[in-house]
This record gives sequence, C-alpha cells and structure tokens, in this order.
Amino acid sequence: MVLPLSLALFSTSSSPVAASGGARLERERRYILRQFQRRGVRFVCAATSDGNGDVLELRGWQWGRTTKELAAYGALLVAVPVVPLLPRFEWSAAIYFTSLSLWTVYVGSHRSLARQQTQQVSFKQGLAAPVLCSISLFGFYCLLRFFPELDLRTFISIYLSCAGAFAVANNLTNPLKLLFPRLDSLPVRINVPSWLASDKGKPVCLTVTAADIIALLAGIGVAYASKQPGAPFTFNNLMAVCIVTELLQLLSVGSFSTAAVMLCGLLLYDVFWVFGSSQIFGDNVMVTVATSSAFDGPVKLVFPSWKAEVAHPESILGLGDIAAPGLLIALMLRFDQARCAGLQNNTIPAAPQKTYFSNSVIAYVAGLTLTVVANSVSGAAQPALLYLVPCLLSSAILTALSKSEAPLLFSYKDERPPDDEAQL
Repeated sequence: MVLPLSLALFSTSSSPVAASGGARLERERRYILRQFQRRGVRFVCAATSDGNGDVLELRGWQWGRTTKELAAYGALLVAVPVVPLLPRFEWSAAIYFTSLSLWTVYVGSHRSLARQQTQQVSFKQGLAAPVLCSISLFGFYCLLRFFPELDLRTFISIYLSCAGAFAVANNLTNPLKLLFPRLDSLPVRINVPSWLASDKGKPVCLTVTAADIIALLAGIGVAYASKQPGAPFTFNNLMAVCIVTELLQLLSVGSFSTAAVMLCGLLLYDVFWVFGSSQIFGDNVMVTVATSSAFDGPVKLVFPSWKAEVAHPESILGLGDIAAPGLLIALMLRFDQARCAGLQNNTIPAAPQKTYFSNSVIAYVAGLTLTVVANSVSGAAQPALLYLVPCLLSSAILTALSKSEAPLLFSYKDERPPDDEAQL
C-alpha cells in the first residue's frame, strides 16, 4: 500500500517549563489512575520511587537512552552493510521485510511511550483517511499516465531525501547521547521567529547539542549516499524505517475504535486499488504508482530479486503496510502501559505486562506470512492489509475477551493529562 508522506512528521513544538521528572510522572500516574477508577478497574504494576512518594519510572517501560534502544539501533546499523552480502534464496525478501518491519514497529511503538504530546487522529479523520489516500494515489497515477513529460522525479526525490535525512537524525540523536554523554553538554537554545513557526500561538524554542548536529550530518550523509550509482538498497530502507518510527512517535490513533475504522477503510482502499482498479482503468493503479521510477526514495522497502530474469527486479513493501498497522500496535503498547500505570501499590515486584502489544506483534507476523504465501501461490501482487488488518483486530479483541477487558479496551482513550488536571 502507498500512503502520502508529509513534512508534518518533523514539526517542532515549544518546550514547556518542565517540572521534576518524579513529580510529573506522579501527576500522570494519578491522572491515569482516575481514568481507570472511573471504570471500576484495578491494576497493579511495579514502579521505582524516590522515597518521598513520587513515582520516578514504571519499571521496564524505559526506552530513551537505554541499552535496549542502543541495541536496537546497533542491529539496524550493522544490517546496512551486512545484508547485501548475504546469500539470497526464494524467501530472502520475505524474511528481510518481516525482520525490518518488526524492528520498525517495535522501535516506533516504544519511542511513542516517551512522547508527551502526540498528534491525535480523530474518528472523522480515521473515516476520511482511505478517501484522502485514494485521491492522492489516483492523482499521482493520472500525472504519470497523462503527463509523462512532467518531471516529478526531481521534486519528489529532494522532498523524500530531506524527510529521510531528518528522520535518520532524529533516530540517532539519543543513541549518540547515550554513547557519548559529552555530546549532550553545552546545549544552545535557538528562538525560532514567530512568523516562521509557532505552537498554538507560543514561540518555538529549539535546543541544539553537538549530538543533534552530528546526527543531522549522518542523516544527510545517508540521503546523499542513497542517490549514488550502485548504492546499496539498505540506505533507502534505513531512511524508510526511520520515517515510520517518526510517524509512530508523533501520531496516535487515539482509541481502538478509531484505529479499527481507519484500518478497515484502508483495507478496502488497498483491495480496490490492487484488485479492482485494473477492471475500471485497465491498469493496476497501485502497482503502477508503487513501481514508478518517479518515486525513487524512501517510500517503500526494497529487496533485489534472487532471480535475475524476473519481470520486476525488486520486491517491494509499501511503508503504509508498516505504518498503518504500526499505529494500532503502538496504541496497544500504550494501552498496556496505561493498565500498568493504574497501579494501587508501588511495591509489588511485578514485571511489565505487554500482553496486548506482544499479541499484536505476533498477529502482524502472521498477517505478513499470509501475504507472502498468497503472493507465492497466486504469483500476483497482494494487498497486505487484506491479511494484516483481520489478524491485528482479531488479536486485540480476542485478548480483551480472554481477560474480560473488552469494555476497557473499547473505552480507552490515549490521552495525556490536560494542563489543569496535571496540576492536581
């Protein structure tokens, strides 16, 4: 599936005056606890305390600047030069896409835990998403078919390269600060002019460190290297997965009902443009746009075919097949955290329960496997969401039913404490 990208992924926000970490997390814990108490639910989870009653961190939920984060990015960076050297066989692309997709949804979901403000997708926006995607997709198809002399490649290439460079930079900043703490010293605060950017009428202030500059240079280097003749395909994929992790960090579907409506709509969108468009327009619109040389950039994962004589020299997986399901998977992780944060006793030594998240990841792997099998049996392109969406939605619903938490799942709202309640 092909989804339009937006530079809104890299929007900045003003830096509010932060309270102490312990006091802020305690206020958030009390706020979440009240939401669960209103539904008559009690949950228990372990947390660390500073001895004064302030909860510092829910044990096992930390992500930023941890060894888990460092290991995840280390594995990705090692894969960039190593994967092109590995022997290829019939299922190489399937294994590669599955591994990289899992890395992306895992990292993106955990990055979203530390995000204090996310852009919420409303129910109406979820309903409109398939329509907007269809308009965008068909518009690009018309440009490619009826205006072949129009040079879209240069503009799109520059746009996607900038997006990929910033995404790589944002992903590498924290690991650099963890490895080299001195790079995080002597921050420089830059006030952005109000006419250029503002956050709800408030001035935007950027804090830049040496780690930010080095990460940005690395991102620019990756974007430049990906455009060189004979560049490994892994450079493109590195930028692509970083873009998706940015999306999962910055965007939230808000509730399970919104996620379900949006995914079901995107399923119909995917099926129609892959299977039905050729009957109406005489051409497979989705495949035409996805394989066009005009979209030469990090809008899809690519893997060279193991056979040199095939019609399509590359296997592809659209970023929409990672990002759209990833939004639900990230929501399930935050739902697990909210269940954990609604604790009644901070001293019970319980490990984090990521039940919904783990089951969603398993369902995602099952959906991708079904897609690969269907592709192999039919010999034709398959709409991945046709298999991913039923697996993911049924996984979340069955998990909730097995734990007698269906009402809680359907009423859960992924929200941070409002300013007025945060002060309580």
